Amino acid sequence: MTELTSQQFLDAADKLQNGLAIYKADFTLLYANATARDHFPVMYENLDKGMKLDDAIRAEIVSIYPDMETDGQEQMVEACLQAIRASSSLDMAASGGRSVKAYHSSTAAGDVIGISVDLTELRQRERDLKKASAAAEAASQAKSEFLASMSHEIRTPLNGILGMAQALQTRGLQGDEREMLDTILESSKSLMTILNDILDLSKIEAGKLELSPVRVDLRHRLSRLQKFFAPSADDKNLYLKLVVDPRVPAELVFDTVRVRQCVSNLISNAIKFTASGGIIVAVKSAPLAKADQHLVTVHVSDTGIGISDSQKEELFSNFAQADASTTRRYGGTGLGLSIARRLARMMGGDISLTSKPGQGSIFTFTFRADVPKVEAKPKPAPSEDKPSVAEVPAAPEITSQTDSQRARAAAPHPKPGADLKGKRVLVVDDNAVNRRVARLFLEPLGVRATEAANGLEALEMLKGEPFDFVLLDMHMPVMDGRETIKRIRSSGDLWDMIPTIALTADAMSGDRERCLELGMDGYVPKPVDQRELFSEILAVLARAAEEGRYSPPPSTERETPKPVDPTSEVLFGDTLGSLERTG
Repeated sequence: MTELTSQQFLDAADKLQNGLAIYKADFTLLYANATARDHFPVMYENLDKGMKLDDAIRAEIVSIYPDMETDGQEQMVEACLQAIRASSSLDMAASGGRSVKAYHSSTAAGDVIGISVDLTELRQRERDLKKASAAAEAASQAKSEFLASMSHEIRTPLNGILGMAQALQTRGLQGDEREMLDTILESSKSLMTILNDILDLSKIEAGKLELSPVRVDLRHRLSRLQKFFAPSADDKNLYLKLVVDPRVPAELVFDTVRVRQCVSNLISNAIKFTASGGIIVAVKSAPLAKADQHLVTVHVSDTGIGISDSQKEELFSNFAQADASTTRRYGGTGLGLSIARRLARMMGGDISLTSKPGQGSIFTFTFRADVPKVEAKPKPAPSEDKPSVAEVPAAPEITSQTDSQRARAAAPHPKPGADLKGKRVLVVDDNAVNRRVARLFLEPLGVRATEAANGLEALEMLKGEPFDFVLLDMHMPVMDGRETIKRIRSSGDLWDMIPTIALTADAMSGDRERCLELGMDGYVPKPVDQRELFSEILAVLARAAEEGRYSPPPSTERETPKPVDPTSEVLFGDTLGSLERTG
């Protein structure tokens, strides 16, 4: 091997992209390559002249930070010297605004080796990434705020449409009038489905959608789902069969609302795209390696139009359908299957498809479910006589699938009767139609309703007369729901613990929890489902009675107001006047 001369070594070192310097033990400079001198020109120029290391470093720092106070400069000098003595790395600013990381180590002979690495481009990329990340976060926040705002603005008029339609349904309309009413309800529910699909997608993409597993009977849930879709199948002369393997556990723990959402989408699509024959929903489950957990499989097969191989994967993309004519012919957003697959994967499963054009399709939905531990059942309590319950005509269920409703959606809705008769409610909402909707729902049950257009009016009314509970909107002028509930709870009056339910168009993830944290006892999102409202009122009043925390004082008897006629001139006159004032 040819011997390397000192000059060859020095020439090679000068070509290095990193700075290289060699010092004696007393830090007398022996060598510094071109890159090192480019990084710290003032320091090495002074070291060449015999200046001590600390003074040379000080001169470099002063040249880089001429406006820095002396104390700050000295702190930087001391930090550099400590790093050199400890043979540790140090991030430094270099000439020309560059960023450099310096390393120092000692040789066996006692000399000191200094290496400086230019990290300017890396630091710039890091800054660019942080800036891009901040911009993306800001865009995501703006998107969430926009969706929340649009959700609120759409739900408010929908509450008037669906509320009035539900109230009219109890009036016994027949013939063409009944058909027109059913069309209003069906169209409104379709609009709600589109809105909820978009909100669900945004929550999934933002990672804000959470699962809420509960212990339920899967067979019972699917049986209810079959009954729900049976009229739609009958209208098209299709059969709809449900077959459940007897080995499926009697009870499982899973997010029943999200499973219902997935299965509903598959059944709805099967009915929509099937002209003759029918649909079979077949369910089975198998234990997994993880103890007390099953993989549930739901096959939804139809005899419909089928899907080609080239269309299958595209079918699960956002806003995608089999072809461009599908939306025009069958309607829909093309979001349902995309959302269903994402939900399935969140639940440890998936959705797949087997299909042949003209012969039908089989969608397979899987999800993981826990098997609950067997617990000893308590002895039944002695039966008690219960008060008679006045039947309330069932309103169509408005399934919004919002996170706030999932815990209650799995339970049957109680029908209020004598439990609410004679109760006094304060309805607080700046929208006159929303107040009318609440009255239309409650006054036929004998509830005495009083209205307030904002929180300030509500507080004055609470001071003047007793109420059993309050329905409180969150967004109002003068005083909003947040400030109102705060004032109620801190008032120190006899009504400071009055049962209060948030009746709001805030229906995004976490809105229910935020309302409860503010001091609300319950939460019902708009558009209001009549049965959902009744269920929440009864639950809230029952808890208040059980806790003994509120007992409204008696009031002088007054005539129960007549139920509001949704077709009256007063209603539509007030509404028109409100529109003219705000228009």
